[in-house]
Amino acid sequence: MRIFRGENLIDREKEINFLKDWFEELPKEILWIYGPKSSGKTTLIEYVVENELFEDFWALKSVKFWVKYINLRRYLISNYESFIESFLVSKKNVITKKAESLDARISVGVFEIKASVLNEVKNRERDLFNVLIKEIEEIAQDKRAILIIDEIQTLEDIYVNGKRELLKEFLNFCVSLTKELHIAHVVILSSNTVFIDRIYNDAKLKVTSEFYKLDHLPYDVVKEWLSSEKFNEQEIDLIWDYMGGCLPMIQKVLRYKGKINDLKEYLDHRAFLAYTEMVDLLRKIEKPKRKRFREICKVILRDGAYMISDRDDIEMDEVLSFFSEKEILFFDPLSLRVNGNSRIYEKGMERLGD
Repeated sequence: MRIFRGENLIDREKEINFLKDWFEELPKEILWIYGPKSSGKTTLIEYVVENELFEDFWALKSVKFWVKYINLRRYLISNYESFIESFLVSKKNVITKKAESLDARISVGVFEIKASVLNEVKNRERDLFNVLIKEIEEIAQDKRAILIIDEIQTLEDIYVNGKRELLKEFLNFCVSLTKELHIAHVVILSSNTVFIDRIYNDAKLKVTSEFYKLDHLPYDVVKEWLSSEKFNEQEIDLIWDYMGGCLPMIQKVLRYKGKINDLKEYLDHRAFLAYTEMVDLLRKIEKPKRKRFREICKVILRDGAYMISDRDDIEMDEVLSFFSEKEILFFDPLSLRVNGNSRIYEKGMERLGD
């Protein structure tokens, strides 16, 4: 079993090998990694970067790869200027001390460029993405370039010069790096499947993209894991019933194992919190939409999932979008299957009643 940052990295061999093989190939498509909240997308990509792409991560030594990673959720990006600050840094300001973590190393000022060029970009005298392409073209002569972006949907509703959509410009840049120039891999991670749905149904982006789903852990893996942690079969089934394969939730149970006097009571409380979260959101929408949400919940509890059959049902689409963006529901745009974002929300649904 792999250990990463003091926690077990459970059952991700297939995904790790997929990414390693992907990075060995010539860049041809944008890779979108999507999945429910807390399914381990960010942890997986950070593990691969730190342990598979670098010979010595702490010295930033990699013979084969040049890797840049930006987790946009860590920035307050409200305009084009703040976006530039999250992407670029002047070479004279680069800190050369040993990296303390993936985020400290490459989230702030991902690209190191000359101060004069940075000023020209900030003053709109040079196009940001043309500058980045030129930098990456030079790097790609010696190494395989990899650009990883987490939560790219934060760039929505931001404009360049009040006209050009920043997200659209950025995605065109990603297409240039992969499908057109083949000079860099681009990996984009997102838990917002409403956003992924828009990408998947965009004719241009769909043909330039590959979509890879990272889901919660399956039952057999959870059972084997918890058995090794000395849980009995009844306890394992109880944890599965409430939490499914949600890794961080199970890890929390393990951390508090000695402090939890009544496992069922602890799990019931977690389900109650999920229920109250849904009730608070239901108060914010119109009565007909509340009814539609309850219909979705009933089908999920009865059939194991709600299958979308009519994309022209505007009201239902709005309900699904609202609760998916709030990360109560998980909507898979490829299969059109809807579940609770994690099993605990489905346990909360049981309390909704009529």
